Amino acid sequence: MSLPILVTQEKWQALKDQWQARMESPEVVPEVVKALELLGAKKRLSQCLGLAHDHAEMLEAAGRPGDAAQVLGAALVAGGNPGELAPSVLRLAQEAWSGESWFPPYSELAGLVEGASDIRGPWKIFRKLISFQPGSLVYHPGGWGAGEILSVDPAEAKLEVKFHTGRKDIFPMHAAVEIFEPLPEHDLRAQLYRDPEGLKAHAKKEPLEVLRSILVTHSGKATTAAIRNAMMSIGIEGSAWSAWWRKARKLAESSQWFEVHGTPQKSVVRLLLEAKDPAAALERQLTMATSLAEVHAKVRELFIGSKAEPALVEVGLSKLGERAASESEPLAERLAAWLLIREVTGETPEGVSSALEEVLAAPAPPDPSTAPALWKVFQDLPSIKDQERAVDLLPELLGEGWLDAAQEALPHCAPGQVRPLVDHLVRAERQEELLRHYAGLLARPRRAPSLLVTLASMFEQGEVMEGFPTPAQRAMALLNLAAFLRDERRGNPHLTRVSARLTELFCKGDPPLLARLLADADVGALRSANVTVQRGADPEIEHLITEISLGFDRQFFAGQSGPFWETDAIWTTKRGLEKRSLELKELREVKIPANQDAIGRAAAFGDLSENSEWEAAMEEQRNLTSRAMAIEEELRRADLIEEAALPENMVCPGTRVIYREKESGKEHAIVILGPWDDESFQGTQVVSYRAPLAAGLLGLEPGAEAELDLPSGRLEIELVAVETLQLE
Repeated sequence: MSLPILVTQEKWQALKDQWQARMESPEVVPEVVKALELLGAKKRLSQCLGLAHDHAEMLEAAGRPGDAAQVLGAALVAGGNPGELAPSVLRLAQEAWSGESWFPPYSELAGLVEGASDIRGPWKIFRKLISFQPGSLVYHPGGWGAGEILSVDPAEAKLEVKFHTGRKDIFPMHAAVEIFEPLPEHDLRAQLYRDPEGLKAHAKKEPLEVLRSILVTHSGKATTAAIRNAMMSIGIEGSAWSAWWRKARKLAESSQWFEVHGTPQKSVVRLLLEAKDPAAALERQLTMATSLAEVHAKVRELFIGSKAEPALVEVGLSKLGERAASESEPLAERLAAWLLIREVTGETPEGVSSALEEVLAAPAPPDPSTAPALWKVFQDLPSIKDQERAVDLLPELLGEGWLDAAQEALPHCAPGQVRPLVDHLVRAERQEELLRHYAGLLARPRRAPSLLVTLASMFEQGEVMEGFPTPAQRAMALLNLAAFLRDERRGNPHLTRVSARLTELFCKGDPPLLARLLADADVGALRSANVTVQRGADPEIEHLITEISLGFDRQFFAGQSGPFWETDAIWTTKRGLEKRSLELKELREVKIPANQDAIGRAAAFGDLSENSEWEAAMEEQRNLTSRAMAIEEELRRADLIEEAALPENMVCPGTRVIYREKESGKEHAIVILGPWDDESFQGTQVVSYRAPLAAGLLGLEPGAEAELDLPSGRLEIELVAVETLQLE
């Protein structure tokens, strides 16, 4: 579709030359129609109106009045003079199709008749009607997706469509014109209908070809948002979209036939008609970059995924080195750029030592909790990978004693330096120094979270030296870090990773590390542990602390706050817990994925600002997500009635109760269980212990009288009998 692309790029002379050269080609008419539509949108029809007349005359002379009508009709819709073009369009249409049985009903339905005041609208309808042919594809934006026209009945003004789901339906022609969008075969939605699995495999294997198809649909130019919407329409979204776009964008930047501008989040991609020099294009991009950080980011992308082109690497490293030499750039950014060059070339760039001279000569800070100047620079390096690379530079900067200096500065090292420096110290058999650091960090767990978790994972696998903090003290230090990370990790990928590592360290194993550390803890230590995790900790840690506490004493929480049913826990039976868990599973695995599919379909409808389907799907997403989060929180607080120590001869969850209404003398039997349990148990009505009726009975013993506040009013009762249920 080179003609529409030329219009998009506003290359008017090239457009005229190519149009003139291809007039006799039967395949060019759809391109011409699309190009005229774009010219109309740009208000530039005058550029090519003469060519449209010439083309139509040539087509008519060649015995192709239908194609001639298509060209002049497109020019008319694009803003051509109706008085000049309308008579010719009507005449050519009659000449081309008046012998067809469908022409009279289609003309009447569209309003394409002699004497019409304005045939631009009728022509658009007529043109869509004649595109509805058996075997052609259409798109239903109301959620049904792509479909194939099976048959057309012009006399009855109906057509039958089979959708990708296998559903078939018959549509009146007037409705089909309003609903359906004709799909060319190159459109991804058409390809999805023809071969859904093949398209997804093709998208993964040949991302540039899929990107080209999207750009062709968008007349050679598309934004990241448009590309993403197109990929969502074929079911590639979320992490799959991110991976595909990362690969496709990198390949496009290296290709001769694509031009990419902007950031990965806000890119504009153009399809080129003439091959470009990727190296020259990269050099222009890097020259125009506004900062060293931007240059570094673009060069770093060259090494993601497939092997980078040598010519691009040469240009990238050259421009990166030039920009890093500028003293106006931040020192940490310059060092990060040099470290990348050093890793790729194997040689340390000139200027590194001189740039760090002042930092290396800086005296040690008087406060040992303050990072030395060099390690402060390492902390400022922009990425974890940059920090890892800096470790290999230490011998060059610090000489033979570099490991001694690194060992002393270990609490100040950047997160990316922790693992490689610890590995160096272990190989040098300096475990005692590492153990000393571990003891110091246990006293101040927030000082260096990554280092503390790394050392904990190393030393807690075996025995630690005498005189070290006790296991319970070490557990409390690490729990304090877990609570701190829970609050601070939002928006911080590094702290999020450290938090996940700490949770895994605590909760994995048989028995888990946290259980081993608290194995000999007293009740005071366990109370402190519970208070700490209540401030905030991952659910796995919170559940494990609860399990450890109940293992210490089944009445651990009851002794703390009265009857077990008055705690914050949600008491239920195993059956009720399974029922609630299945509800969450259905949300996660059925309803939320179905909603995501609906969002993807709605996004393909066009302008999201006026898209009711999109708004409805997004509102449903918010409702489903909120519901799932609420159930997750409830399940975290769930405890089992079967495992509770039920008081004898007292109303509590897990009992069958008989009470008598004092006024009427009627007796009633109920079973008191949790809010998620079934409506009946062994033929007796189940009431949640949280409901007003059961809540008023809790704690009573047979013979007791009470006045219950119910929604229907006050009720005076006498408790007749209490029976503990056998729930196992």
